[in-house]
Amino acid sequence: MNSKLTVKTAYANIYSDPQFSSQLVTQALFFETLEVISHHGNWFKVSQWDDYIGYIHKFYLFDDIADKEKKYVIKDRFLFLYDSIDFKNITMVAPFGCKIPAILVDNNYYMIESDNKYFFKESSSIFKNDKRSEIIECSKKLIGSPYLWGGKTPFGYDCSGFVQQVFKSINISLQRDTSEQIKDKRMDSIDITSVDIGDIIFFDIEGKGVDHIGIWYGENQIIHCGGEVKIQSIKELENHIIDIKSIGNLINE
Repeated sequence: MNSKLTVKTAYANIYSDPQFSSQLVTQALFFETLEVISHHGNWFKVSQWDDYIGYIHKFYLFDDIADKEKKYVIKDRFLFLYDSIDFKNITMVAPFGCKIPAILVDNNYYMIESDNKYFFKESSSIFKNDKRSEIIECSKKLIGSPYLWGGKTPFGYDCSGFVQQVFKSINISLQRDTSEQIKDKRMDSIDITSVDIGDIIFFDIEGKGVDHIGIWYGENQIIHCGGEVKIQSIKELENHIIDIKSIGNLINE
């Protein structure tokens, strides 16, 4: 058995136990490589890039493609993948945040070669003014995505999965859960009077400790996944703020 396996579906659910009836704890995206810890019948216990551990069914996976570099990051909400260069038959819809081994062909289209061949044309790009602006632009593309416990795609996010994926799309790695994200020593706590777009706001909604996270959008608003990904006035949540973190060190300001 290969010690590393790759996700072959648009996304793959990862569970707390090796059974579909157990809790969904997180997800892995198309072409994400997983480290295999152990084998349990048709299930693997795996570790992700952020060291998050859970169980995944084998039908989501195929052998790792070691000779491919995962260079192309999907920054649209979804990217249509086709089975040929006539771009008539869509065979997969890959979600925001996937990092895929795409090869540019004749400056015209991209090809992914795996068990199946996929083709796509770049549909849009983010105007990279700076990292803070890019965080906001990426976040806005996901507005309306529904809430899903353990979710990490536009088909459904939880609050920490949304923030983690937005930052991952600009090559900044954060931990998976709010309880760990708030401990990130790379980020300094600041007062709300010093907050800038892209900074991270932590909340205690239920009165039991940090349980929610959002991104400062500007104009006294945050963008977060609360019921769905949305822009919301901070006035409605300010009594629940427990920490504000500057991302200055993360983006080398």
